Amino acid sequence: MAESGAARPVGPDEIGAVADLARDARREALEYRGGERWLATEAAPEPLEDYIAQLVADASASVVAGFWEGEVVGYGWARRIDCLDGSSIARILELFVTPEARSVGIGELLFDALKQWARQQRAGAIDAFVLPGHREAKNFFETFKMTAHALTMHTRLHHDPKE
Repeated sequence: MAESGAARPVGPDEIGAVADLARDARREALEYRGGERWLATEAAPEPLEDYIAQLVADASASVVAGFWEGEVVGYGWARRIDCLDGSSIARILELFVTPEARSVGIGELLFDALKQWARQQRAGAIDAFVLPGHREAKNFFETFKMTAHALTMHTRLHHDPKE
């Protein structure tokens, strides 16, 4: 698995490639339940190059790129979240691999790189965001013995113009 693959922290020359993949991830997110809401409320803002550069410079965050045969084919970013009880967790906010590279172990390499960073941060746990309709992503994280911890419930409100 991942014989020609690697994952490592993003360098300045790779920010543009990661931003392009993040845009691909946003287009894909629209195919899943919850994707439109995530894009409107929680997804990293444009310009993504600036956002990613800020994460790269932030000691409480990590951005990693996944490579296959010398090309950037995936990325992941996470932040350390300091909890009220004094502990911390590492929260994977995004992890994406191009569809063509999903069967060669790049996602696993990205997860392992983020998990290693989380340990360096002394995080007591790691969690990840997954859209509710993205079964493939849910199954991916379950291979690492991760389970659903919380669900966000949502409904649209329709306002009567007479009110």
